[in-house]
Amino acid sequence: MFESPEKAAVSAVLSMLLEVSASPKPGNVDRDHDFHDLRYEHFLASASASFPVFVRIAQGKLGVGEGVFELVRTTSELHLADNVHFGAFLLLSPLVASLGDAGRARELVESTSWKDSIAVKRAFDLSKARVVDAHTMDLRGDEVEREIEEKGLSLVDWMRLAPEENFIAKEYVTGFRLSLTGKERIMEFYGETEDVNRAIVLCYLSFLSELEDPLIIAKRGRDVAVRVREMAGEALEVYQSTGNFAVFEELDLRVRGLGVNPGSVADLVISSIYLALAEGWRF
Repeated sequence: MFESPEKAAVSAVLSMLLEVSASPKPGNVDRDHDFHDLRYEHFLASASASFPVFVRIAQGKLGVGEGVFELVRTTSELHLADNVHFGAFLLLSPLVASLGDAGRARELVESTSWKDSIAVKRAFDLSKARVVDAHTMDLRGDEVEREIEEKGLSLVDWMRLAPEENFIAKEYVTGFRLSLTGKERIMEFYGETEDVNRAIVLCYLSFLSELEDPLIIAKRGRDVAVRVREMAGEALEVYQSTGNFAVFEELDLRVRGLGVNPGSVADLVISSIYLALAEGWRF
């Protein structure tokens, strides 16, 4: 855990900066790769602008849902891009509120109310994020807010209804299981390589080789998401057998050629970095 709200907030910003700066992250924005409508600088602006909101969250002045909304609202005032950090903010709000204690973060999520859920819905609308179709309580539905209030759905209640492939939502249900796994991987990879960039990229690739990113599913369908997962697994095997880090640059070209970006995996790496920092990872 972090010793103070200020350190918790600084570490949240640092986690976002480290993630976006890690390169290459096949299919995503990093220090060397941009999209025409989403650039490295957008992520720097979003991360920087988030600091005062994270301080308020860590001080207990904003609840989990309200924190997500204020993060999206405040950071969007400093850039013109859509959906820069929505998924990351969803993960980080309870983790920062708990000062980096995943067990306490789970308790905070379980104690939320329908008002938190409505705040997250409004943050989603403001961010213009893309999501996988849901059979019930789809984020894009016009009647979602009314249903949330009528049913009294807390954030954990609502996230239980998310499609299984929405692993960001499921982190609320599982107690941040994947983020905790990522924390261990980052620390292990750093121990092996003594290289911050490589440790983060390898954490990213390990998740990419295991998970079908919901942003890819939403944009291009499950078959493409499966293909990206398989390609990542193949590239990771080459790296493990040869130590050739350049294989990830080749993978980046192939993933970009498909016209997709695994943004949810990047969000998961951010929460993994945050928990590693909370546990004392230093470099």
